[in-house]
Amino acid sequence: MKKLFLAFLVIFVSINPLFPQKTVKKSVFGANAGLSIPHSEFAQTIFNYDAGFAGVGPNIEVEFLRYGRFFGFSSSIGYASIFFKEKDYQAEYDRVLNGYGSNEVTAGNYQVLKCLIGFTLKIPETKRTEVMLLVHLGYALSVHPNLVVTNSELGEINSIRRSPDGSPVSNAGLKINYWLNERYGINLNYGINLTRPAFYDETGIGETFTLPIRYSNANIGFVMKLNAEQK
Repeated sequence: MKKLFLAFLVIFVSINPLFPQKTVKKSVFGANAGLSIPHSEFAQTIFNYDAGFAGVGPNIEVEFLRYGRFFGFSSSIGYASIFFKEKDYQAEYDRVLNGYGSNEVTAGNYQVLKCLIGFTLKIPETKRTEVMLLVHLGYALSVHPNLVVTNSELGEINSIRRSPDGSPVSNAGLKINYWLNERYGINLNYGINLTRPAFYDETGIGETFTLPIRYSNANIGFVMKLNAEQK
């Protein structure tokens, strides 16, 4: 993401003198949906303290942007339901117990509801196409799913109740808008999210554990100008 930001900044600086600064600001509403893809510890499928055993899941977002030719502000609300890899979790118990009894794992999905606000750095519109870099901060409510592990010889050997926690969240992303006409367009979005909630675990040390939730969203959707552009 740092390399992407630097490349974007170089392009922005090089074209800045070619365009006049005066422009009518756009107010834009957008909605998009796609896939949430876990990364780093959140996606790990081996037993360690902060492994998440998270898989790909769906997400949806709505957003509001207000921007001129180069700069602007944006805000969004997004929800993601990220699958828990039950089979991989069970395979780790099979490995650790070395075939002692048979194991069964039942789990729900991770859920993340985030509210973001931040700024937008934008390349001037060319051939109805806008390219933007967005940087956001905000608040996320994350939910750890119910998780129960049973062994045919030992009975229930692990369980975590459904546990919510709120924490700060950061986001950086790339957005491409293509305007079909003066009011409506389609867009592509890619963004990386990071939050670190602390979940309750009555059987764990200290009864809480911190889980780094890092995932990216790859989405497609539509945009609509709330104010018609004046020429």
